[in-house]
Amino acid sequence: MPTSVSHYRRTVWLLWLAAAVLLGLTWWHVFALVSDSRANALANAERDLANLTRVSQEHANRTFRGADQVIRFIQARYLELGQQLDLTALSKQGVIDTEIFPQVGIIDARGMYALANRPITGKLDLSDREHFKVHLTSNSDAMFVSQPVLGRATGKWSIQLTRRISRPNGDFAGVVVVSIDPGYFTRFYQELKLGQQGMVALYGLDGVARARNVGNREEFGSQAQDAPMFAHIAQGQLEGHYTSKSVVDQVERLIHYRKLPGYALVVVAGLDTRTVLANHTTAKEALWLQAAIVSLLILALAAALTRYLWQVRKAMATRQQAQRQTEERNAQLNAIFEVSPDGFVSFDADKRVSYINPAFRHMTTMGTETLEGVDESEFSRWLARRCAASTPFLGLSELHAQLSGERTGQRMLIELDQQGKRVLQLGLRRSASSTVSQILYLRDVTHETEVDQLKSEFLATAAHELRTPMASIFGYAEVLLHEDFDATTQREFLSTIYTQSRLMANILTELLDLARIEARRDKDFNYTRVDLQPLLWDLAKAYPTPPGRDMLALELPPQPLYLMADADKLRQALLNVISNAYKYSPHGGTVHLKAWSRLPSAQSPGVCIEITDQGIGMTAEQQARACERFYRADPSGKIPGTGLGMSIVKEIIELHHGTLQLHSSLGTGTRVRLCLPSHATLRGNTTAARADTRPAALA
Repeated sequence: MPTSVSHYRRTVWLLWLAAAVLLGLTWWHVFALVSDSRANALANAERDLANLTRVSQEHANRTFRGADQVIRFIQARYLELGQQLDLTALSKQGVIDTEIFPQVGIIDARGMYALANRPITGKLDLSDREHFKVHLTSNSDAMFVSQPVLGRATGKWSIQLTRRISRPNGDFAGVVVVSIDPGYFTRFYQELKLGQQGMVALYGLDGVARARNVGNREEFGSQAQDAPMFAHIAQGQLEGHYTSKSVVDQVERLIHYRKLPGYALVVVAGLDTRTVLANHTTAKEALWLQAAIVSLLILALAAALTRYLWQVRKAMATRQQAQRQTEERNAQLNAIFEVSPDGFVSFDADKRVSYINPAFRHMTTMGTETLEGVDESEFSRWLARRCAASTPFLGLSELHAQLSGERTGQRMLIELDQQGKRVLQLGLRRSASSTVSQILYLRDVTHETEVDQLKSEFLATAAHELRTPMASIFGYAEVLLHEDFDATTQREFLSTIYTQSRLMANILTELLDLARIEARRDKDFNYTRVDLQPLLWDLAKAYPTPPGRDMLALELPPQPLYLMADADKLRQALLNVISNAYKYSPHGGTVHLKAWSRLPSAQSPGVCIEITDQGIGMTAEQQARACERFYRADPSGKIPGTGLGMSIVKEIIELHHGTLQLHSSLGTGTRVRLCLPSHATLRGNTTAARADTRPAALA
């Protein structure tokens, strides 16, 4: 008897030790899942915020660069014309974009508002304004971005962008001032949709918000000098993220910031940590509940076994309890199959369909069709009829062969021949149960396959194009690190490194442009009625002609040429073509730009723009590939470029519902013709044109 009691105690002790181990593993696993869930939620939010700040930074950079171009233009014209400068006429001509910069003016050396593009009532003394005084004590030509101030000329809050006007002898001649409505930024930030407590802002390094948006609330002028990001920037960390309570509204947020290169400004985006972790909190509670249920099951099983050992005579009662537990587990499994996103089909002992879960019905769009009771051969034929010809279903026999090891191969994928692409991964599991012989499961991997394909194509192309400049940078940098050279040689090596780095930056910038155009299509395009002649004249004046080369020669008709287009995107496309014309005619020759209106007898009236150079030209094979990404007609690498310019041109012109034609002869030059729909083509009357400014093909 003592031996039996000792054996029983040892068995019970081992039983509860195993239960404790299982409990420990269960809770360790739950804690790991909760930790991973929180880390993933924060990582995803950090990635999203990084992308949003990158978009906001690009938006601010474009805005301030545009403002700076206007300021420099007015600065030069004022020094040339003085009080004869007509800012109102420049606004009407479109030189000044009044939608973005509603107020543009000149403050003379005494601080009086001398010129403006809008009427001025009385004399306005602005000598006490910060954006005027800052230029009195400094000879710097840098652009100053003010805090939001209440404009005395307009009576509205605005951000003032100013530059000093210096006479040729260095004397102070006044200040050029361009006003931007803070709402221009907050309206853009509202489109980012960061939730009720989500925040996007543009701060100066003085800690004052130029524009701040929280949910649907617009703010500006907020004081946030004590925010951690300013300390980080002061230490040289120009981009980063952190979590803290806002010094403005005390809301705890996950923050990501980026300093604007060349400006004393920083863009910042933040998500309320409660919003970021909302899904994590729900998942955590569910995991705790599941862990508690599993723990209870483990404890119940251990207790049941203990009771079984203690009361062997009650074997029947113990067996009944085990049966009830089995039924509970079956109910749980049935519930899991019902809500699972994967499709399941179980077969009975005779290998006939016995159960199909809802996910399978949804994946295969079988509706009310009944398959229960059909054998596996008939089921295989039914599924094969729904597959695309490119990915036929080889039948359950193929899956059996893979399970038995007769055949080895990759996972089985099928594509359903129905509306919309749907790729499914199939697998088969055998069962030793007397009621279930096998289970077929299907998982929707459509998104995974699309992402894998796009990723592979992008990585292959981008890696190929970035490898050459990267090799040059690495090689020259390694030589500089290990060898001593004179200053001339060092400068030559550094110049090569700089040139290759700039090439890599250009490739990445143009890749981002292409990605943005392809992702947004025409949603970022602002179609307006464009007068083409002024746009082309401005383009010719602003284009930096290479040294020793003639300016762009324009041939324009006397009558106006109107078309519906996004002026900025059209200008970008034309600049890419003009740049290629100069680059690929290294031996000189005039670059011609001709524009004309297509005759009404044409297939559809419109406007054509043709750029002709006298360069190296292309073969027929090169012409056919000219608009491919990363393709360059000059394989020697002597002519700088990324091979993405014409791809961007093609995307922009096609989104305008236009056409691009190339005509080239090797050694004699190239002619690029861009044809776009005219204003009359797009709308039958002016009322409709005002109501919908997209091209007809896009409406």
